[in-house]
Amino acid sequence: MRSLRLLHVTPFYGDAWAYGGIPRAVAALARAQSRRGHQVTVATTDACSAASRLPVAAGDPIRGPRRATHELQGPEVRVFGNLSNRLVHRLQFLLPVGLHSFLRDEMGRFDVAHLHAVHNLPTSLAAHACLHARVPYLLQTHGTAPLIERRRLAKWAFDHTLGRGVFENAARWIAISDAEQRQLIELGAPAERIRTIPSALDLDELDLIPRGQLRARLGLRDEPLVVYLGQLIPRKRVDVLIHAFAALARPEARLVIVGPDMGSGGELRELVQRCRLNDTVTFLDTLAGQARLAALADADVVAYASEDEVLGLVPLEALLCGTPVVVGNDCGSGETIAKVTGGRVVPVGDAPALARALGEILDAQARWRGVACQAQPAVRTGFGSASVAARLDDVYFEVVSA
Repeated sequence: MRSLRLLHVTPFYGDAWAYGGIPRAVAALARAQSRRGHQVTVATTDACSAASRLPVAAGDPIRGPRRATHELQGPEVRVFGNLSNRLVHRLQFLLPVGLHSFLRDEMGRFDVAHLHAVHNLPTSLAAHACLHARVPYLLQTHGTAPLIERRRLAKWAFDHTLGRGVFENAARWIAISDAEQRQLIELGAPAERIRTIPSALDLDELDLIPRGQLRARLGLRDEPLVVYLGQLIPRKRVDVLIHAFAALARPEARLVIVGPDMGSGGELRELVQRCRLNDTVTFLDTLAGQARLAALADADVVAYASEDEVLGLVPLEALLCGTPVVVGNDCGSGETIAKVTGGRVVPVGDAPALARALGEILDAQARWRGVACQAQPAVRTGFGSASVAARLDDVYFEVVSA
C-alpha cells in the first residue's frame, strides 16, 4: 500500500477531554493511520480545559501565544497557542497564533488534508490553504454542520465571511452516521460524495479498565449507580435525566453527572435542589483518561439521552466497559445502539420513558451487563481505530487519484 502524507486539522486534540469526542476520535485515528505506514501530521490548537492548555515542547514559553511541535505515539503533532484560552472555553472562539503561516507554507507537501468540525477558524484557514495549494480535503463535521443550539447567529455570520466556501469545496464529506449523512444532504452536500464512516475508538486504552475508583471516591459500595458523562450543555438533556432520576423514586440509588460546565451547570444544580435530590446526585468535573473509563465501568447504567447527537462515543465506550446504556432515539446514538444492541433507546425529552428504562436495567443488572458484553464484538469491529483507518484509506486514494 502506498504511504500518504496526511494532514489533520482539528480545533481540539488528544487530552482536550473538556471538548467532547472530537479530540479523542482524531487522536485515535491519527495513531492508527501512523501504524498503517502513513506520514501523519496533526495541526491543532492548545485548547484543553477552562484552566489549562495542551502541553508544549520543552523550551517553549509557558505563557503567551506559542507554537510547539512534539511527537505523540507516531503522528507529528503541531500545537498552536490560542490568543485567549478563556475565549475558547466560553465561546469556542479559536485564534491559534502561527497556524495560518504553517498552513500557507506547508500545505503543498501533503497529499490530502482531513479537516474536522466547521464554524471555526482552523478549519477555514486549512480549507483556503488547500484550495490555494490544490490539495484535496475531506470535511468531517462531527455533527457541527447544522446551526443548532448555541451561538447560531455567530456561526451563520462566520460561515458567510471567514468560512465562505469551506463546506462547498470539500472533495468528500465524511458522515459519522446515517443520521449525519441526512444532515449533510439537507445542507447541500451531494449524496454521491458523502462517505459514511464512524468516529474512531482507541481500543488499546480499553484493554485494562480500572474498576472501583469512582465508587471509592464517592464512598459507595453496591448502591445502584447511574452515570452521565459529557458536556453540560442544553443539547445533552441532562435536565431530562434529572427529572427521570427523581421519578425513579429510589432513595438508595445514586446519579453522578460528570463533565465540564459549558454553560448549563448552574441551572442543573438548581434543578437538583428543586427536585430534592441533593443527597443522591453528585456533580464531578471532567474526568480524563483511565479515570473516565473507570467511571463508566463502575456504573450500573450509563444515561446519554441527548438530542441531535449524530453518534456519541460515550455509549460505545460504556459498552466496551461492560456497562449497559440508555440513549435518545432522535439521531445517531439511537441508530447506533439499535444496531449493536447493548441498551435501551428512548424518546428524547421523555423523562417518564427514561425513568422506566433506567429502572428496567437496574432491576436486572446481571442480565443487562451480559447484553452489554454481547454488543462488544460489533463495537470493536465497527468503531475500532484500525478498522476506521482502513476504510478512510479508500476515500483518501479516491480523491488523490481523481
